[in-house]
Amino acid sequence: MSLELIKETIEFDQPVRKETTQVIVEEDLIVPDVKPDMAKVLKIDGKIELEQVDISADRLNYKGQIKVYVLYAADGSDRLVHSMVGTLTLDDFINMDGIKKDMFYTMEYDLEHLDYTWINSRKLNVKAIVSIGAKVSEKRKSDIIVNAKSPLPIQLQMQPFTFYRTAATNQDKMIIKDELMVPAGKPNIQEVLKTNIRICNKESKVGEGVVSVKGNLNIRTLYAGAMGENEMDYMEHQIPFNGTIECPGAEEGMYCNTDIKILNQYIQIRPDLDGEERVLEVEVVLLVNVKIISVEEIQIIDDAYCPGKDIKLKKERIPYQKLLNKKRDSLVLKEVLNLDTSAPNVAYVYNIQAKPHVEEVRLLDDKMMVEGSTDIQLTYITDDKENPIYVYDGLIPFRQSVDLKGVSLDKKADVRVDVDDILCNTSSGRDVEVKLTLQLDVEVMDEQEIEIIMDMTEQDIDPEVLMNMPSLIIYIVQNGDTLWKIAKKYNATIEELTTINDIENPEKLYPGQKLLIIKKVLNV
Repeated sequence: MSLELIKETIEFDQPVRKETTQVIVEEDLIVPDVKPDMAKVLKIDGKIELEQVDISADRLNYKGQIKVYVLYAADGSDRLVHSMVGTLTLDDFINMDGIKKDMFYTMEYDLEHLDYTWINSRKLNVKAIVSIGAKVSEKRKSDIIVNAKSPLPIQLQMQPFTFYRTAATNQDKMIIKDELMVPAGKPNIQEVLKTNIRICNKESKVGEGVVSVKGNLNIRTLYAGAMGENEMDYMEHQIPFNGTIECPGAEEGMYCNTDIKILNQYIQIRPDLDGEERVLEVEVVLLVNVKIISVEEIQIIDDAYCPGKDIKLKKERIPYQKLLNKKRDSLVLKEVLNLDTSAPNVAYVYNIQAKPHVEEVRLLDDKMMVEGSTDIQLTYITDDKENPIYVYDGLIPFRQSVDLKGVSLDKKADVRVDVDDILCNTSSGRDVEVKLTLQLDVEVMDEQEIEIIMDMTEQDIDPEVLMNMPSLIIYIVQNGDTLWKIAKKYNATIEELTTINDIENPEKLYPGQKLLIIKKVLNV
């Protein structure tokens, strides 16, 4: 018998390693010579700027910095509030056994904690705790038998094989430039004290070979006014952005994971047409990481036999990922923050930051429950001249149910929660109403193994075995029987059994049903 095997090469993602770690970075931050001495630190925060990631044997190397922003009350200056910016060096690696240079990665990083120790009026010791998570995968190729041809009546049982494949990845930069005008009624700019830029209303869409990305930059600027001593003010602007990222291999209908981070920001004061310092020239560099996911299905051979021949199957178990569900959901939270007695009254809110944390994820049948909380940091200008800026910390819990068809208790969900929008309203000097929109990106992957036929060969059946088989068999169907199992066991075909026994629906057998089986001998 001439057995012709038809194979197809498939490519799929195979997880290799997943690690999380914490890094402590500590350095001294010195007040620049042009700045006055510090009398008191009013606010300190930071932002991670990861500039380089490299994979080598068994380790993932990363380099970057932590930008540290300090607002402080000055000593011996005609203006009370000043600011300075410093950097902490971030240069480390994660041990990940089994990874190699040509593999690909995803990384998540977060500035968990930032604190300082006062050394003197010109120096702070700053300590940061950074959490970093990394996943490394590799592309695996396998030649899988999808069909077989023979002049003999070879019997093939097929099954669908659905797999997850990274169709395209790319990392690119988007540069957004704009000029922001000081609103009428607000003072001219003497110095920019602090700028907070937040990405909101992010959207991405997969096209043929590209991914379209759009969103808004929310920019809040705290500045020293030029009209009077100790005067501060703030302004808020929205800058829309959109662009395309080249992704050869991307097609409409594929899934897209898009991560957008602010890589760098540049702020410069410019005079307006009247020569007054009322324009901010802004340049923001966004780092966009795109991963295109293709969910594909092919029919593969699950089992095979041939009446009159012995078909030997060589099987191999291969691990793979199957995407069960992917969904984006939104959650709106409303809360009134009541300031405690030690906090000064609110004159106006400069900025509000939110940091969500997922604390528990529970999968049920076709549903997911996620619980967590959002740290709220409210930075506001007070009516207290001795304490002009105050930072108030609050907490808003959240709980959300998400419908996810196809998931079950034994699966695992990857949940990412981002802040999509924040609004606040000061109803009094003691109460601030916060409206927070969270965006939940949920991905449920099933990491499993499948046994796949990698090779098939045929051998002659011992003639004595065939001769000793009864010419006629009356078979009584048992629980769990299928026509395929019965036909394979007794060297017959499904077509023969359905014809001889006048079976209308081969998929429906019932226990106790009697089947007539006639021995068939092929002369080859």
